[in-house]
Amino acid sequence: MMLLTGCVANLPDELSSTSTIKPPINLTLKDLQGNLVHLKDLRGKVVLVNFWASWCSPCRDEMPILDAFYQAHKSDNFTLVTVNVSESAKDAAEFIQEQGFTFTVWSDPPGNAMIDLGINGLPASLLLDETGRVQKVWLGPLTEAMLEAAVLPLLD
Repeated sequence: MMLLTGCVANLPDELSSTSTIKPPINLTLKDLQGNLVHLKDLRGKVVLVNFWASWCSPCRDEMPILDAFYQAHKSDNFTLVTVNVSESAKDAAEFIQEQGFTFTVWSDPPGNAMIDLGINGLPASLLLDETGRVQKVWLGPLTEAMLEAAVLPLLD
């Protein structure tokens, strides 16, 4: 199955905030070197999972913000995992290297993880607490203010 999706912009900042306890989510994908990686291995940290593609203009616009936030808070029990969709791992790696981003990138060319999570559109982000439970879901580009408001309280 191939994911067909488009970029989104000018949507509500926060698509949902969870108020009921949901089970932790897990994704098993590959990193850009082809190694299997598991989201559950990051439990114990606050994790922002961001879905993107290099052809998506709003995705490209938010990436410097994501990288700066990651750099500022990676020592505070926070990590950022970005998931490239609809592109090869090679193309994603070349784009990340050209841009000089330092965050973790996983690869999901067919976009199966987005489909499994019911996400349709890029960029999209999930904020997970230390137990791996979704705390926020966003469809559209994130801002520094949005990240600070949602992530920092989870780091206290």
